[in-house]
Amino acid sequence: MKKNLDKLTQNASFCSLAWDHQFMDPTGRVKPCCRFSENERPEEISLNHSRLDQIFYGPWMSDIRKKMLAGERVAGCRRCYQEEDNGKKSLRQRYNDNMMLPIEELVNVDRPRIKWLELAISNACNLACRMCDSRYSWKWFDEEQELFGKTYSKTKVSGIDISNVDPFLDDLVHIKFTGGEPLITKEHWQLIRKLAERPDASEILLNYSTNCTIHPKQEWQELWQRFKLIEFALSFDSADPMESEYIRYPSKFETTEKVTKEFLRMGENPKFNMILRTTVSVLNAWHLPETILWFVKNSNFKPKIINPTHLTHPDFLSITVLPKVLKDQIAQRYQPFIDGGYFKKLEKSLEHIISYMYSKDDTHLLYRLKSYLDKTDSYRGQSFEKSYPQFAGFLDMLGPEDAAYQDRRELDC
Repeated sequence: MKKNLDKLTQNASFCSLAWDHQFMDPTGRVKPCCRFSENERPEEISLNHSRLDQIFYGPWMSDIRKKMLAGERVAGCRRCYQEEDNGKKSLRQRYNDNMMLPIEELVNVDRPRIKWLELAISNACNLACRMCDSRYSWKWFDEEQELFGKTYSKTKVSGIDISNVDPFLDDLVHIKFTGGEPLITKEHWQLIRKLAERPDASEILLNYSTNCTIHPKQEWQELWQRFKLIEFALSFDSADPMESEYIRYPSKFETTEKVTKEFLRMGENPKFNMILRTTVSVLNAWHLPETILWFVKNSNFKPKIINPTHLTHPDFLSITVLPKVLKDQIAQRYQPFIDGGYFKKLEKSLEHIISYMYSKDDTHLLYRLKSYLDKTDSYRGQSFEKSYPQFAGFLDMLGPEDAAYQDRRELDC
């Protein structure tokens, strides 16, 4: 089996996640992983129609595995292929390369079994971040309805039946909790306490995506100690206070900074691994080097992972939307950090962001970006112009083709 798996991991399509993993979100969607393109997920692949075990062993997932074994690129996996084509090590490659556990402990090609999960249990959240929507934060629901006349989530409060996990409970060795904000999700803590009772709880890895506004209580830290390792992907998006508060509304930078530092102090304990997980968009690309350096400066340990990721949804917030003159300015700002001999992780991260930024020209989306920002600014009492003086006037760089595009399409919410 080991030799067979070693050969398969060299396959440009094979992804171990299709054999040992599933993603579930508060609306009931199920996918091979969180990155899998929503356009490629059939509507019936949902916990609203089937149980998790029925989906994992059903024809849709079986067909994905069959294509991967045949070396075919799976359409829904294009984000990983895109990263690989731009020189970044993708999620697919990282898990094929045994970043979590030896692949032979997780994958049996002939007998798939869910060993780890990405769980967005509910849309309970205390923020309405700019790049989010009502599927992952109930705070977005009323705003979407008022501004756009439609909502991503059918109901204001949504969540999945966590009992779908039960058939795989004894096999789980890794769970990635996303949101909503998992630290305020009641069902998440119910599952954690159930897992903590397992005799082999010390072999389980947990991963959290957290918005850096919820204080890690002492009782939580004591409960986490029962597990093998706890990773925290810290969504610290900007060291610039105005940017931070604009992106992660209605947070206050003072709180975000304080909580992030609390997590970084926890990182001195080998049980806890802190990851900088900045989501890079139009709204924070300018100050990304300073954000990374803030993270390192405030860490009393050597950060193991610095992994900013470029935003792909909503598409009008992507850095590919920026006009070339601003792309050039951002690239120039990054260059001293790339050439200055800081450290390899910073250099590689910035090089990848630059590569993706120039990978396509999406300036035709500027009208949608302007419409979105104008509406949300009015609703929230914020101001893009005041928060981003470095971008003064860039939303005026609109041409006739952009106007025609806007006339044909409503704002995609």
